Amino acid sequence: MAQITDPLRQHDWNSREYVEDWAQRQRRNETLRVRQFELLASLIPFERDAAFRFMDVGCGYGALSKYLMESFPRATAVCHDGSGAMAKLGGERMQELEGRFEYVISDFSKKNWSQEAAGDFDLVVSCNAIHNVRAGEVIQAVYQEIFGRLRDGGRFFNLDRGSATMDDQIAWFKSAGFQDVACHQKSSGLSLYGGSKP
Repeated sequence: MAQITDPLRQHDWNSREYVEDWAQRQRRNETLRVRQFELLASLIPFERDAAFRFMDVGCGYGALSKYLMESFPRATAVCHDGSGAMAKLGGERMQELEGRFEYVISDFSKKNWSQEAAGDFDLVVSCNAIHNVRAGEVIQAVYQEIFGRLRDGGRFFNLDRGSATMDDQIAWFKSAGFQDVACHQKSSGLSLYGGSKP
């Protein structure tokens, strides 16, 4: 597979000041992001009152997790991130949803990163995160680990940016074991890919 050469600047996710500045800049995009979240939510194969458990990989301050928990009032979330500072900010932003989410901290570029979270999931989502590892083979490994944490019939949706081609993204999903793989939205910003576990 192609090596991703996205020339991203280095992030300091352990700095509270950097994280707060980054989050403030992200909020400027939230109007656009809500439309993308609506599309993602419309693809989730559960009724609005269904009780299901999902993991948000690299969830940052929890924008997508918060949207999904508000859209599905009985859903619960495991919010995964590599930054304690980001998890603290997310906990503050989602305080009114306390009891329906928990944060786990690990680096998803490392093997077995998901073992910090217990149990299996009906759904895994990610937004604007996985591209940060840059290397195609590492992204593929992340997808494989996600596949292993899903229950049979579970879905994974990745709303992300990066220089990987659509063909690469679809190939990574399929090589991890996903079926019904599709690009649901392709744009110069964030593109939405999804697949299901048989």
